[in-house]
Amino acid sequence: MSAPFAPLTALRNLFRPTHKRQLEAATSGRRWQMIGGDARSSIHGGAATVSTRAQHYALNNPHGANMAQKLPDNLIGHGIKPIAQVEDEATRRGLHRSFLAWTDRADATGGADFYALQHQAARDMVVTGEALFVWIFAQDGAPQLQRLHPEQLDRSYTKEISDSRYAVQGVEFDRATGARVAYHIRPGAGFGQGGFSAGHYAGTLPPVRFEARSVIHLFRALVPGQVRGLSWFAPILLTAHELDQLSDALLVRAKVAALHAGFIYDADGTGGGYSGTAKGDTLEVSLEPGTMSVMPPNKRVEFSDPPDSGDAPALAVHTLRAMAAGVGLTYEQLTGDYSQVNYSSQRAAMLEFRRFCEAVQHHVIVFQLCRPVWDAFMRWQVMQGTVSARDYLDPRSGLMTAKWLPPSWPWVDPQKDATAAIMEMDANLRSRADIIAERGYDIEEIDRQIAADRARAEQLNIAPKPKEGAANAA
Repeated sequence: MSAPFAPLTALRNLFRPTHKRQLEAATSGRRWQMIGGDARSSIHGGAATVSTRAQHYALNNPHGANMAQKLPDNLIGHGIKPIAQVEDEATRRGLHRSFLAWTDRADATGGADFYALQHQAARDMVVTGEALFVWIFAQDGAPQLQRLHPEQLDRSYTKEISDSRYAVQGVEFDRATGARVAYHIRPGAGFGQGGFSAGHYAGTLPPVRFEARSVIHLFRALVPGQVRGLSWFAPILLTAHELDQLSDALLVRAKVAALHAGFIYDADGTGGGYSGTAKGDTLEVSLEPGTMSVMPPNKRVEFSDPPDSGDAPALAVHTLRAMAAGVGLTYEQLTGDYSQVNYSSQRAAMLEFRRFCEAVQHHVIVFQLCRPVWDAFMRWQVMQGTVSARDYLDPRSGLMTAKWLPPSWPWVDPQKDATAAIMEMDANLRSRADIIAERGYDIEEIDRQIAADRARAEQLNIAPKPKEGAANAA
């Protein structure tokens, strides 16, 4: 016997809120939907799936490959470089030269310099959601970085370790302070000098515990308590998947329209005077370009006219704009289509994009990657005797800190921007040092180069060419 109909229960069920996993890119089934929890749980539970799909998208889709290239290119460029904050000029210049020499040794594998590692870290963070490095040390004590695949950080390692320690997805925490104290990382094919050898990680090997100070884990935290990174492609993977399906459907429609020219209706089965290949009761015939044929009586040819799929190009543009917004790029950067922009709109879009990049550069990349690198480099300088341990440990010396300068931004109209900068300096609204630093340069280095140019010109008796206004006044 069926249960009696309950109108109130039916209404409640009808208007009951539908709960969906927040990370649509990590779900399965129709539109990848499934039941989920809060944002942090959704990230922890779905980040691995999103990472796998994002890597496939970045390798196989032209827009995905473009995103994976354009974002690191703009975040890192030719490198985020340090300016030591020590006051003594000779010490500062010596540190800069030593750091520049070290950059070529930064990669333990010898395959890149430090600035290339920055670019690789940014790409890993964009595509997989996080970047992972371990410190190893050369025979002379020089610190070196070894890049690992983020999935070597064991997601399955979640447990109560002791009364004071616990681990979540491979990251060990101090219960009292909440600080990260260690990372549990699966090794590669074997161990190298103080770290991992190259090769794919072995999932069957138990994770190895690394103290937090020997690991660099780079990711952008979106919610409080987030332990692992989330791919920047997460908001767009579902949209990108459906755009691919739309593109495939339009391509199939075009193929069908090209392959099926028409259908011959023939009562006696002779093909209406056309020759072709017989397959059972069907005769397949073809038309050559420019053919004019006279049909016999009672024969007709009907040409196929596939139904219109709507304004698909406009829908594709709208979808690509949404995808660009989802990862922080402009539509023009994503597609390479600059046909609909002018100077004002392009400048406004680029200023907004640059503000986004600067936030990631200083709040994520500099803090999580660059500052630990400077600390390791300076400790090596202390070991070498380049600077004294007493001076290094004195906060007033400035040896502990460095100002990290990203590459300068090329402007849409350099003349207008230079004129605006000169006007701001003349009106005492900004300093010359601030404008030079904003462009990614060191004012002291610029001044040294200018002084050297003037000294060389005087030595060679090369007089500067007078300005036109000064010549007329004379």
